[in-house]
Amino acid sequence: MKKNICFILCTIMLFTIAACGTEKPANSAEQQTAAASEATQASFEWTRQGYFTDENGNMLSVTWMEDIDEPGWYVGLMVGEIMGGSTLPQENGTLHGNLNAWDETAEPLIVTVSEEGEDGLLLSFEGGESYHFKPYDMPEATIVVTVNTEGWGNIDYAEGDQAPEIDTEYPMQSAYIGLAEPKTHTFVAWPQTGSLFVKWTKNGEDFSTEPVITVLLDESAEFVAVFEEDPGWQNPVMNFVGNYQSDRAHALVECFGADEAWITIEWGGSAWEFARWIIAGRLDTDTLTIAYEGCNKSVITVNDSGEESTEEVYTDGTGTITFHDDGTFTWHEDQSEYGVDMLFEWVPAASETAREDGERFEAVIILEGMEETVQYEHIVRGDLGFEMDYDYESFERYSDPELESFLSVWDGPGNPENFLEVTFSAEDADTVAAAVREELSQTYDLYEETRELNRAGECLYIEASVLKGTNNMADQLQMVYIIPTTDGCIVATVHCATEAAEGFARRCNYMINTISALQ
Repeated sequence: MKKNICFILCTIMLFTIAACGTEKPANSAEQQTAAASEATQASFEWTRQGYFTDENGNMLSVTWMEDIDEPGWYVGLMVGEIMGGSTLPQENGTLHGNLNAWDETAEPLIVTVSEEGEDGLLLSFEGGESYHFKPYDMPEATIVVTVNTEGWGNIDYAEGDQAPEIDTEYPMQSAYIGLAEPKTHTFVAWPQTGSLFVKWTKNGEDFSTEPVITVLLDESAEFVAVFEEDPGWQNPVMNFVGNYQSDRAHALVECFGADEAWITIEWGGSAWEFARWIIAGRLDTDTLTIAYEGCNKSVITVNDSGEESTEEVYTDGTGTITFHDDGTFTWHEDQSEYGVDMLFEWVPAASETAREDGERFEAVIILEGMEETVQYEHIVRGDLGFEMDYDYESFERYSDPELESFLSVWDGPGNPENFLEVTFSAEDADTVAAAVREELSQTYDLYEETRELNRAGECLYIEASVLKGTNNMADQLQMVYIIPTTDGCIVATVHCATEAAEGFARRCNYMINTISALQ
């Protein structure tokens, strides 16, 4: 009926124009065609929605989406290996446009969806095949199974009794399975670097210690793959952490996580300009090489007033860094303008000089890839058995008989979020570490490694940054350094908010590296 009304209105309008006696434009036929097309488009109302399938099990869904910026019909499809979906505009009695492929490397999916028969749909790929779909009643899930992880690890699953192929590029930490009837599935769990698989639990009860399990899912349940940190694991980059130099280029090698490296290289072209590369990657322990990608290079210019401006050169740099047994590393930059690899030599930490309590001095640190001159004050706490330096411009010092506290000058003493505490315990390092684990593990999933401090030597590092059982970063973090001594241990604890961790934690790390035990 609406089409008939529009057709009548268009006809009346055309007749009215002719009766006016004006000269007929040369393109009146095109205008009539356009008007008729607009009338058809205006009168068209898409009605078919829901789930549809074809004889080969391909799936198509059409759903009206109201709660988006531009409400419209959302079309999703799974045809063979092709998957995609997006909102399509109505066009001449069809839904037509480009579906976003789930595979970012796939070609654009330009499709047309049209009504077919009494209740079917026809899906046509531009320049390709067509598929005929019939309505499909999606069965309601009566068995709901969730699969999650606790600790640092991944899971995957597949229907049947064969283990799924592990996807190391896009690993999963959780999954949802909805079934209308019982079916057998196989789950697989594997740890992330620095962790160990412990067991599977079902509804909180121990279920299996095998990483691959085949289970008949005949009731709703929660399966959890439990992982724990490998106590014998140390980030291999720890062996190469430090400052390096190559002519006018300076490099800082740092490590984070269980196996990752963070390398900042700066090369001074002049007194007012230098280039900076920020590199992240994983160390291959067999070749001692980091093959990296996604390197960020920028050029920093300093004006007469000391203000810096940054110009980004690229963000997708690639190359390799290879460490050698003689304390050097070779940097090969694929984008190098000179085509010559650079050899960096390790720069030993400055030897400790005897300082008096309260003595102030300057030192240079690397913060966010840049050199910064820091004003330090030396502290001697004979009663607590240690001495150290603190950045008195960035921290407010508070002393009491039991510990030294350093609060960020931006926080204040009322309710600080960012502060460092250093104290001494007469108990041995293992006993203190056990107590720290017991306390922090109530709230956090813990990460541990052994670290080498510049003046105190080897210590145990315990990081509490992930909320227990969630894989989510906590708002407030703690990093604990437990330093063994001959009569107990020194405990340095960094407390900081997540958003302040990058700068604040590094400043604290430099201060902790100045701690030494008094004999």
